[in-house]
Amino acid sequence: MARILVADDSVPIAMLVSEFLRMRGHQVAVVHDGVAASVQSQDLQPDLIIMDIQMPGAYGTTAYKTLESAGVTAKTPIIFMTSVNLEQARKLVPDTKLTRLLAKPVDLPLLESTVAEMLPDKR
Repeated sequence: MARILVADDSVPIAMLVSEFLRMRGHQVAVVHDGVAASVQSQDLQPDLIIMDIQMPGAYGTTAYKTLESAGVTAKTPIIFMTSVNLEQARKLVPDTKLTRLLAKPVDLPLLESTVAEMLPDKR
């Protein structure tokens, strides 16, 4: 199974997503702001990052730029989650083969299929 970092400032959402992933056998670490997401991503070297766009400290998109500078985004898929209108969010999120964008509230079956798509070798 995969090592996954969940970064969301909403504790209930972070708990929901992390428990959902743990129940599927993944190892999950949780942080609650963009700065911690950047630091932990580099320290933990997760197989996947699931990150809120709007967080204190640094937005998820700002954390993405930090990770991009460190070379993390070249090999680590990132699923962005947001409660912002998806059309607006698409303008903020990099459009790459390793990024996806999901709406909140979290659709758990869609999250599960997106994780499987992003981590085909880690099921």
